Amino acid sequence: MDIERATYFRIDTDDRPGQLARFSKRMSEHEINLAGVWSFGTGRGNAEIVAIPKNPHAFKKMVREAGWSFKEGSCFHLVGEDRPGALADTLDLIAQEGINLHAVDAMGFETEYSAYVWCDESDVEKLRKVLKGW
Repeated sequence: MDIERATYFRIDTDDRPGQLARFSKRMSEHEINLAGVWSFGTGRGNAEIVAIPKNPHAFKKMVREAGWSFKEGSCFHLVGEDRPGALADTLDLIAQEGINLHAVDAMGFETEYSAYVWCDESDVEKLRKVLKGW
């Protein structure tokens, strides 16, 4: 399994049509390439955009120039053999170490799976050690 630490950014926004489209267009106009992006409503007319840019420095500069507020954090990108139980084995190991994951996003692609895992910032180093020992 390949493991890479990544920087993610969470942008709070209004939950209305076109918000993600406007965000994506801005990324394109500034030639910001994203490794991943998610968007979802959080209730009461609010939404979040979570982005993992390939160049966090350029992304942060562009977001500030756009006047958007953001929260920055760490997550891990896992790539491994796509087989029954592959992700379950990793998640079980993480759970055995007492690490609570806040989010997991995983997909299979032919012979490999790709997953992002997020935990509390206070557990990032512990999670890194667990994953590197895998």
